[in-house]
Amino acid sequence: MASSTGSRSFKLLKLAAKVGTSEVARSINQSIKSRLGAGGSTAEAAALEARVDQAKYIAENLAQLKGAAMKVGQMLSIDSADYFPPEAMAVLSKLQASAEPVAFDVIRGVLEQDLDAKALGELDDLKTEADAAASIGQVHRAKLGDREVAVKVQYPGVAESIDSDLKILRGLASTIAGATGRDIDLSQLFQELARVLKQEADYKTELTLMQEYRERIKTLPDASLYRVPEPIPSHSGRRVLTMTWETGSNLETWLKSRPSLERRERLGHAILQLFCREFFEWGLVQTDPNFANFLIGRDPASGKDTLVLLDFGATVRYEDDFRLSYRNFLAAVGSLKSETIIKEGLAFGLISEKESDEAKQLFAELMKLSIEPFFAELQPFRFEDADYARRSREAGTKFGRALKHSPPPERILFLQRKLGGLFNFVRKLDVELDLSPYWQQMVGSPPPRN
Repeated sequence: MASSTGSRSFKLLKLAAKVGTSEVARSINQSIKSRLGAGGSTAEAAALEARVDQAKYIAENLAQLKGAAMKVGQMLSIDSADYFPPEAMAVLSKLQASAEPVAFDVIRGVLEQDLDAKALGELDDLKTEADAAASIGQVHRAKLGDREVAVKVQYPGVAESIDSDLKILRGLASTIAGATGRDIDLSQLFQELARVLKQEADYKTELTLMQEYRERIKTLPDASLYRVPEPIPSHSGRRVLTMTWETGSNLETWLKSRPSLERRERLGHAILQLFCREFFEWGLVQTDPNFANFLIGRDPASGKDTLVLLDFGATVRYEDDFRLSYRNFLAAVGSLKSETIIKEGLAFGLISEKESDEAKQLFAELMKLSIEPFFAELQPFRFEDADYARRSREAGTKFGRALKHSPPPERILFLQRKLGGLFNFVRKLDVELDLSPYWQQMVGSPPPRN
């Protein structure tokens, strides 16, 4: 990992130059010509292969840098379907997986700087091999007295490099937008990115958020459905966060054990109900939907599955006024009237007034499609619905290509990211769930009918 700001900036500038508009066209054209010259490829296939190469180049460089660069790359892998083809998106999506860990010598340096000698000495049997690695830090197992603990350690230079990383990445994003003929102001978007990323890089803030979340979970009538690690302030700092070690399986491993339909449905309802409480009741949402942030464990009292929640760095607070505006927008979408949806979308800042009438109509159609899973006549809704997934992709791509002035809406950027992740999580469970109660909770009215 490049730990110095200067070294990171050089690598990011090199990446930005590589994907500059003229270089994009030149590299793609050269790649097409070479592949056509080798025979066996059509111009369309060669162009596709070149875009995949470009996506691979971006993914590899951002993964090496970690920090803000990798975080933005993860978002790029979610929100760039209108620029990169599905095959290239598959490459970028690797940024959603765990990162490569850094050497323990680097980690030890952070531990020694952030913890006093007494606290560090009390971490017995500290493993030098990371159990998990992500974009901002990695986790090592240890013992503290008679308890097993997880010690999350931030990579050096991450917090210091956020502003410089985002400055260069903003230029890179503007280049990609320009390559697709757009005139988009990304300043508000990158201000929101900076705010949340700086919060994620402050483990003292995450510790406080984790404590608050634990207390809220305890008040739930179905609290046994969820488990949150207990943070340990005495052995934590700004770049070190020590918490109880929680056992469980990741989603893929759990599904390979062939859990019953009843267990899968229970887990699906648990994660959807949790989001409704997070946003509509608490105004406190853990917005990072990466599957690595969830484990499926066992409640020792009941022997039933429990959802283990691991990462609270990207937890965002939403004020009452914002949540009311969001409810009103959902109600407008539920009316299924395009004019109403467009009017509320403009008022809520989800689309620019500068967009064409075609883009605004496509926005309304996409919004109506987005709430289709809640239609009364479709209950219970089957999440693994290939036709719905295909229509959603097509509508999203068509709308994205029609946009010329609207940046991703910074007000709901992380909220929408969470919702997309939850949908994918439940889709993986291959279940049919009645979503009527959730629409009632969110909007306060019966679900819409097509």
